[in-house]
Amino acid sequence: MSTLKTLLATALYALPSLGLAYGLAGLGLLEPKLAILAGLIACLLGAEAHAAFSRRIERIKVRGELTELSTVAATLSRELDLAGERIIELEERFERETTARMERIFSEIRVVESLVKRLAETRDAPPMPAVAQAGAPRMQATLNKAFTPAIVAPEREVTELSDTELLETIRRSLESNRVDLYLQPIVTLPQRKVRYYEGLSRLRSEDGTLIMPRDYMRVAEPAGMMPTVDNILLFRCIQVVRKLAQRNKNAGVFCNISAYSLLDSDFFPQFVEYMQHNQDLSQHLIFEFSQMTVNGMGPIEQESLAQLAGLGFRFSMDQVTSVRLNAPVLHDLNFRFVKIPAALLTGAADADNDIHVGDIKEVLKRNGIQLIVDKIETEREVVDILDMNVEFGQGYLFGEPKPVREEVVRAGQDIAA
Repeated sequence: MSTLKTLLATALYALPSLGLAYGLAGLGLLEPKLAILAGLIACLLGAEAHAAFSRRIERIKVRGELTELSTVAATLSRELDLAGERIIELEERFERETTARMERIFSEIRVVESLVKRLAETRDAPPMPAVAQAGAPRMQATLNKAFTPAIVAPEREVTELSDTELLETIRRSLESNRVDLYLQPIVTLPQRKVRYYEGLSRLRSEDGTLIMPRDYMRVAEPAGMMPTVDNILLFRCIQVVRKLAQRNKNAGVFCNISAYSLLDSDFFPQFVEYMQHNQDLSQHLIFEFSQMTVNGMGPIEQESLAQLAGLGFRFSMDQVTSVRLNAPVLHDLNFRFVKIPAALLTGAADADNDIHVGDIKEVLKRNGIQLIVDKIETEREVVDILDMNVEFGQGYLFGEPKPVREEVVRAGQDIAA
């Protein structure tokens, strides 16, 4: 109780006590001494009542403070319990993420070790004719002879190098990780907004000269290096796609896989294990195979595809030379995209085709497969394609392949320079 309140309360019983003593003496009811005594008694009784009232107020106040403290203590206890549970949850989450990250790193290290070992083996191996791997179908030999990669952009030829020098340059480029990823946009039609990219790997020599597929395949195949080159390029492409996916959640990249990788009994199991720890990339990465590879697939290749499909990865078929497509079979193999060149789609229908080329889009759509028309180079082709209600296009008309720059990847800006 404050000083002012105490003085007022004291006055409430002190003044009446003085009045009582004065009245009793003045009226002659009691002798002055007895009147003063009666006043003192009345004052003491008032003081006792005041003290009792003050103690009661203090008890109520203390009880309220204790109740408040109990509430605060209970709240703190609950918060401590929640904090403890959160700490335990964070510890478990950290342990899970650390374990997953370490498993991913270890799986990546195993793949890298396998590729480095394979590259080291090819260094000492003498040039030799390309030989199909054990268990490979006849398709692979045909693939080595017939497949001619498309020229993506005019680059300076490395004709000044001999085959031996070029082969050594390729080895050094792979060993030094001078592998660049080029991206070509895949756009929506008719809006022409970028929806996906196709990833194209390129080797780079020490002086910065690009080594195109038409250059390195000529010497790598006779030396038996193509499986190693394909595997390293594929692995590098996926590493870059992972960085892009971390920066751009909407990024979708088509990455080519050759028959060599599917048939490689050393590389592919470790590659599947690596992708198992990177299943989050299934929304950003579409593996692409040529029509020749798909048509020539045997049990080994189909089993390899099934392992990737089981991890949630989708597939695309490109380099289509015939529109005789078995859409239900492609769907069962988890193919969700088919790329058909504009010239083939807009050209006259072959007599051997089961359906008209204009109906291919609807046939694929009924089987859950999206048609992408590639190699579009003229506006006239766009007009013809739009008449078929095609929704996606790719080609030089919409953009040439451009390199992915490291600073772009780190900054999370446009993913193609």
